[in-house]
Amino acid sequence: MKVLVIAPHADDEVYGMGGTIIKLVDQGHEVRNLVVCCGSSYIFEHAGKSIPREVREREFARAAEMMGASHRMLDFTEESLLDTVPIREVIMGIEEVQDDFRADRWYVAGPSFHQDHRVVFEAAMAAARPRRHNTPKDILLYETALYSWSPECWKLKPQVYENVEDYLDRKIEVCEAYASQIRETGPISTSRLREWAMACGSECDVGAAERFEVVRIIR
Repeated sequence: MKVLVIAPHADDEVYGMGGTIIKLVDQGHEVRNLVVCCGSSYIFEHAGKSIPREVREREFARAAEMMGASHRMLDFTEESLLDTVPIREVIMGIEEVQDDFRADRWYVAGPSFHQDHRVVFEAAMAAARPRRHNTPKDILLYETALYSWSPECWKLKPQVYENVEDYLDRKIEVCEAYASQIRETGPISTSRLREWAMACGSECDVGAAERFEVVRIIR
């Protein structure tokens, strides 16, 4: 199976479903991580400065390598301003990657309070329209711990729990590869990411889990 993981920004794919990516690769599936938007001008509150795109590209490539996945980054650089870009351009960028990779399954970051996430979600749903010549059979949404801050209308409604108990340590190692993004405290610190996975696991009686919402499954 070919799997495409669509992330609004570099790090969302790991924080949201890094354990599942590693698990899929270990099971023999081919995984490609796609980052839609990555820029240099955005001022990160945790760092008090912008992080050059080149640094984030290197972190993204290193994280993908550690998980055994291939990677691709689109050319959008308007981070936190993706809603000012014509959405058709974002749709076409995702379509181009799908036409090249021909994934059987997509994992897409669900909508949230972050406008870039909502744009990427809407663009991905358009790019995956059923009547298009090349579209994935399965689409699932993933979340990050920060999604707990979203209002109810954007919160993930989990139906699928992926047991990542055996992959959690490796996920945390990959998270640490995003040295410019990881926080010492808060929801996307390594300690809280571990706690989040364990809390999700408690919902389905496993040691650690990542949660997903089904958009469609074609059999």
